[in-house]
Amino acid sequence: MNTLKLICSTLLLILFIASPSFGEDSSWEELNSKVTGYYQQQQYSTAVGYAEEALALARKSGSKEKIATSLKNLGEISTHMGRQTEAEAYNKESIAIRQNLFGPDGLEVALSWRSLGFTYFLSEKMDDAEMCFQEVLRIHVKNYGEKSIEIVPALQRLEKFYKYTKNQDKESAFTERILNLQTGPE
Repeated sequence: MNTLKLICSTLLLILFIASPSFGEDSSWEELNSKVTGYYQQQQYSTAVGYAEEALALARKSGSKEKIATSLKNLGEISTHMGRQTEAEAYNKESIAIRQNLFGPDGLEVALSWRSLGFTYFLSEKMDDAEMCFQEVLRIHVKNYGEKSIEIVPALQRLEKFYKYTKNQDKESAFTERILNLQTGPE
């Protein structure tokens, strides 16, 4: 019986040490890389564990930038898992931290606004989603300029939003704006 206990204990110890359970020696960067990989593979239930551990390490380190990134990641994962209330809270905290770090016009802030916009969009809170996507565009225009090709992705996001919400006038206006940036005004 003692031999069986020893074997079981050894097996449990091996499983614990070898498991992807986010050991203490894992760096935030390694965890964040795993979060990104599993997120891209749409393995959200696996990604969320790594994301939570990355957030814990970021909070322990005190790195506001890593905390904000971890929160945004958790917001995106939670959105895809149908946890809209959690996702909203994570994204809002990420926005607040990034605004403190980079100012309200920082491109990093736009990433968190975009994430919150998708959370609202999937929650069918269309007014809130539109506001977030407009904020992303405002930040991009502020950083790149009204006539920069760099603002096209933000314009396209709003164009698709207006197409989905069946606002043809706004959709057409954004389509024209995009074409003007891509090809020049006619």
